[in-house]
Amino acid sequence: MNPLISILRAAHCRSTHHFFAIDALPMVQTEPGKRLVRVLLRHHDRYLVGAKDPDTRFRDFQNHVVHVTDGYWGGAPRVAHAWYDRMQRYLRSDRYADAAHAAGVLSHYFTDPMMPLHTQQSEVEKILHRPIEWSITKSYESIFRTWQEDKMRIVFNLSDSTGWLGEAILHGARFANRSYFPLLETYDLDRGRVDPPAGLGLVARQSLAELFGLAITGWARVLERAARDCEDAMGRPIAPASLCAGAVLATIRVPAKVWLRRIANQREQEAISDLVSEFIRTGTLKEHLPAEVDIVHRVVAVHKQEKVWQTLHRQRQLASKETVVAVENGMSTADLSTQPDQTSQLDQTSPPDQLDSMPATIPFVPRSTRAMFRLTGEQQLIDAPSIGPKTAARFAAIGIDTVGQFLDQPAAKLSEALKTYWINTETVTQWQWQSKLMCEIPNLLARDTQMLAGASYDAAASVAACDAETLHAEISRFAVTSAGRRYLRGVDGPKLADVDRWIADARSVAIPAEVSPAAAQRRAA
Repeated sequence: MNPLISILRAAHCRSTHHFFAIDALPMVQTEPGKRLVRVLLRHHDRYLVGAKDPDTRFRDFQNHVVHVTDGYWGGAPRVAHAWYDRMQRYLRSDRYADAAHAAGVLSHYFTDPMMPLHTQQSEVEKILHRPIEWSITKSYESIFRTWQEDKMRIVFNLSDSTGWLGEAILHGARFANRSYFPLLETYDLDRGRVDPPAGLGLVARQSLAELFGLAITGWARVLERAARDCEDAMGRPIAPASLCAGAVLATIRVPAKVWLRRIANQREQEAISDLVSEFIRTGTLKEHLPAEVDIVHRVVAVHKQEKVWQTLHRQRQLASKETVVAVENGMSTADLSTQPDQTSQLDQTSPPDQLDSMPATIPFVPRSTRAMFRLTGEQQLIDAPSIGPKTAARFAAIGIDTVGQFLDQPAAKLSEALKTYWINTETVTQWQWQSKLMCEIPNLLARDTQMLAGASYDAAASVAACDAETLHAEISRFAVTSAGRRYLRGVDGPKLADVDRWIADARSVAIPAEVSPAAAQRRAA
């Protein structure tokens, strides 16, 4: 084993994510992959920090999971694609320290869904999640040796499709989900709270050994693919990295790292003790419920409520066809009172469990007002496509709070005022096109606007002027670019039927017109 890897494993690794990130490096077999490994070892400090940042810095725990039994819900594939693209940009611009950090972050989003507790949720998991993860961390070496000594064969082939990374995560999560209930049912909390490794039985350890092998082998394959993609794009090898400085720094930092690990272990043991004590005392967890568990359960609850609302909303639309026709023909409010009570009909046919989770009243909305524009100029800028909380705060700092204010200003002026090198005029232009499309075309989703703007469509009139096959071909070409893949987040691109619907919606509100000169020039380019 490389001496530097031995030092990192002995003193610098404090969690399973650190170990996964390091133990995958010797398994990289290709020459480009080995060149990338040397970069990661040279900048091991950034690599290891990145491997824990999703837990300690980003805390976006809903993106650490893939809930297999809930339609593969979870943001891990989407965020993994975003960080893969970021790592590629850093590698190709020789920003190797930043690339190492991005690789570490990506390793977290890639391997987390391959741990059973991130593939489903249940009430008992709320109690056992943190103790089990602590037991796994303290048992890492023995579980890792089980995998190596059993010589089990791990097969992890990556596809060549556009969403290969997301596909790999989904397949890994599906495999890990088989161990979800066996792990919960066999864990011994009484023993685990005193001696963490003792909480895991033989069956659990064998299952975890398989999953360790899956996560580590899979991450090695991802690094090989990343190195190949980078060198193919650059037309040259990744620059050689010397490990001398990295080894010296790693050795110097050993005492401090050992001390930090000891402190972290003590704090985690105390947190587990407090968690178990609260559960024994009250039968539930509130004060010591881990943030990781709490956030995921809250987000899932909102997700399920939205699904119920969407189902009921669709039922209302179907049940209201007759009334809708009358409303569109000018029926008065008085006429509505003579129509069948659609809400009463729905209440009699809807499952009780759905109705219990709904608000007390949901007003009936005529179809003529249901061709909803999902964005208006009066809305806050954070509601616009591609604008997150941090970006919205940057715009607010320069006096741009609403969508209307954002669309009224030239893109060049906004990008200059922001004073951030990564938000340039072209980026702001794309965001403005996306917002304008969502304001002008009813029922358009954020991802739809991103695909249209990426294909250089900037208004409802330009969409209305196009035929479906041409527009679909242009969007399909954009979908395979790095920006298109990032917007799609691992899902398939729009189908011809989707594009045909966009055009129909655009024609219902806009007079077809020629494409703007700026958009035409971009599309030609």
